Amino acid sequence: MSDNKFTIFVVEDSDIQRSMMADHLAKYKNVEVVSYSGGDYCLKDLIFEKVQAPELILMDYFLDSNTVNAKDGLETLAKLKEIAPYTNVIMFTSVENKRIMELAKQKGAMDYIFKGQDSYEKLDEILGSEFNLKTK
Repeated sequence: MSDNKFTIFVVEDSDIQRSMMADHLAKYKNVEVVSYSGGDYCLKDLIFEKVQAPELILMDYFLDSNTVNAKDGLETLAKLKEIAPYTNVIMFTSVENKRIMELAKQKGAMDYIFKGQDSYEKLDEILGSEFNLKTK
């Protein structure tokens, strides 16, 4: 964690969802949010060292839905764990599929949050308990 900043990457192809997530995370002290509209953009920045690996990545399952041959969240997760093995990844997605949840955990996701009524509450619990993040 550089300069006492806790960096979170938000990897989400929906502009609205990405904006909502950034707005939600703005309530935390010393948190820097970097947003990506797709997994490939995030991977390229990390591979070419345009950015340092963050402490946490929040990632959707369906990514780059408008791009042919784009990686889904599981493929991106596997590649992220190769490039930045110590970065925590939470899948934050509307896909409520037990098999995908299991695969995400096998590939290194620390948690899987289904986008729903209580999703931001669950995220807040994790940010507080696992990362000791405090609100402003």
